[in-house]
Amino acid sequence: MVRQPHLAVIPVHFPVVRLGEKLAQVVCDCLKDEGLTLRRGDIFAVASKIVSTCEGRVVRLTGVHVTARAKRLSDQWEIDERLAAVVVKEADEILGGVDGFLLTVTNGILTPNAGVDLKNSPPGTATLWPTTPDRSASQLRSRLQHRYKTKIGVLIVDSHVTPLRLGTVGLAIGLSGFVPIQDYRGVPDLFDRTIRVTQTNLADDIAATAHLLMGESSERIGAVIIRGSAIGTDAKGDGRLLKLTQRKCLIGSALPNIGATRLEGNDWARNSYATTPELGCDLRNHCRRTDIVSDCRSRLLAPLSISFL
Repeated sequence: MVRQPHLAVIPVHFPVVRLGEKLAQVVCDCLKDEGLTLRRGDIFAVASKIVSTCEGRVVRLTGVHVTARAKRLSDQWEIDERLAAVVVKEADEILGGVDGFLLTVTNGILTPNAGVDLKNSPPGTATLWPTTPDRSASQLRSRLQHRYKTKIGVLIVDSHVTPLRLGTVGLAIGLSGFVPIQDYRGVPDLFDRTIRVTQTNLADDIAATAHLLMGESSERIGAVIIRGSAIGTDAKGDGRLLKLTQRKCLIGSALPNIGATRLEGNDWARNSYATTPELGCDLRNHCRRTDIVSDCRSRLLAPLSISFL
């Protein structure tokens, strides 16, 4: 019998992170305060809000210009018009919604409100996803490996909802240092039948494990160390390996043709947020405008909060 690895899930507590702090330094300080270090093979799962806050991805809502499109979405789905305006800028696609939430595609991920969240964001602000989560994970991994002289993986964790299920679960929005898929195709099952389709999403499994400890409110567990997973951390993996085309996705294939009516002339610079000097950040170089608003009345969302920390 093959001995199974012993899995340890270690919480790392964080203070309230200030806008623009150096992410790697914050992480190292928190590990030191907890008496923790990183070992070879660890996967360091960090909450997306911590990454976003350090990268200045926080917008003050009073500085947001509400477009006519955002106002229509606000009226239709009973969402704050300023929040709707931020979602319009962040989303690659808007497919529909339920009261309070829009169903969007952002960075190739089907997610509520384009990852924009008010919860655990300073009053009067919204926190956005990191602009390039895989790059953020790669940069943090490089700095932590240099500091601790070992090979690790890094995962950026948010939460989302799943179709026809109540409640939030962990979601990997960016990663570095490991292959996020375990491919069982061609392997025999218990009854010696060859597995033809199954591939396991290791990244979201890890994100769900981390999310179990991180929680959704005031826990202040900003990161989790996954130790003993037996997932190799020498590989050059990133989040692109997780993404499917719409045609190959069981759920996506049932949605409208994403991108079929994509708008032309998408100018990110013109569609910028106002500078927020009170918060010390200018988001004009981080913004996207919405490419599509379809007439789909998708009901895949539950009216729940969507991210944490």
